[in-house]
Amino acid sequence: MDRKPTGAKGRGRGLGLPSIPQVSGTSLLCAVLLGVAALGLGLLAFDRLVLPGNGRVDASKLYDYVYAQGKSENVDFVTSNMSDDGYLCFGSSEWYVSKNRVSMCPQAVFGENNAGVDMTYIGEGYDQSLWQAIAAGAYGSSGKVRNRKVMVVVSPQWFFKGSGDQDKFYTKFSYSLYRACMQSAQLSDQTKAYLRRRCSELGIDAQKLSAASHDTPLDAINDAAFAAADSWRLRSQIPNIVSLAPTKSATRASGQPTGEPDWDALLASAETEGQAACTNNDFGIYDEFWEKNHAYDPELFQNFDDAADEYADFACLLQVCREVGFEPLVCILPVHGQWYDVSDVSSDERQRYYEAIREACQKAGASYADFSPYEYERYFLCDTVHPGWKGWVRIEQAFYDFVNDQDDEYLTRAGGR
Repeated sequence: MDRKPTGAKGRGRGLGLPSIPQVSGTSLLCAVLLGVAALGLGLLAFDRLVLPGNGRVDASKLYDYVYAQGKSENVDFVTSNMSDDGYLCFGSSEWYVSKNRVSMCPQAVFGENNAGVDMTYIGEGYDQSLWQAIAAGAYGSSGKVRNRKVMVVVSPQWFFKGSGDQDKFYTKFSYSLYRACMQSAQLSDQTKAYLRRRCSELGIDAQKLSAASHDTPLDAINDAAFAAADSWRLRSQIPNIVSLAPTKSATRASGQPTGEPDWDALLASAETEGQAACTNNDFGIYDEFWEKNHAYDPELFQNFDDAADEYADFACLLQVCREVGFEPLVCILPVHGQWYDVSDVSSDERQRYYEAIREACQKAGASYADFSPYEYERYFLCDTVHPGWKGWVRIEQAFYDFVNDQDDEYLTRAGGR
């Protein structure tokens, strides 16, 4: 039997299948453009109508002393809501110490009064020198920080074997802060290259590093996408920050100046409160911490000689401060002498660490408040790491004197003054 030649049309008709409508290139292009436009409008609505903005929020609260995820990365929010008397203070987990634990903490001594000084907390646990350098570069380059004196609280644990917890840096990396550094007109090419190299060494995605620097036109497009995504992430965290912010005390809300805090009275109260909080051990550590953690000893057999990367990052932090016009006060915390003795970290080892930090400050022309003589002062720390009752009073006094250009027994100013 003869067969008729078959083509696409013949097969369709022979099988009874519906014919496929022909779509012109113009129609397809229009459909794609409409889809993109709809997506864009949806994202715009999400940005404008769903997410909170980074501007001023409830003025009855105090945001300088909030320790919360996402706050420190959000330069626009922090600078919009910090106190007029706020001074950026770069640190890590010491900012978690609230007045519920130590009533001499900055939130109470400065935040509930009008002493003319506020400490605006920047940083969270595991933020070490490299993170601080990036944050300082972002804030310093923003053009939104009026008070140029800052404090850097240096934790000894950053300089443990292997440079502390640098392996956690990739979990703390902030694209928003990093891109602000890479796009800063104030930071030198040398400093930017150092920051980029260190981020790469610590596991940050090469695509993000290239995007922030606009290596290619495609990287510039990626930067816009990464920046928008990170901005949305940070803005989504603002409601939690606002909820955690303490309400201003009546004294604070009045706006009436309260003058310099009574440091002697605060130290006397610190002694009393410390004694009451530390009853089940001979180390001056608060009871709850001792009960849960007395068998945990990360300091055991530590040293400060295997942290070359951290020392270099710390030097970079001081260089960043210089380039963006910040005048830093480096707060040198003491270790817990009694605890380090039983952990077999020798006094000589500890003194070499303190001297290394002092030398870095002197080389960079940075002021420092050296609290290393207080290793054995009971209640300087509230646990084995964080400032406690007496420690906070001494730190606050040094910072107050630094800001107001007053003499201070702990303070060595830039140039050795």
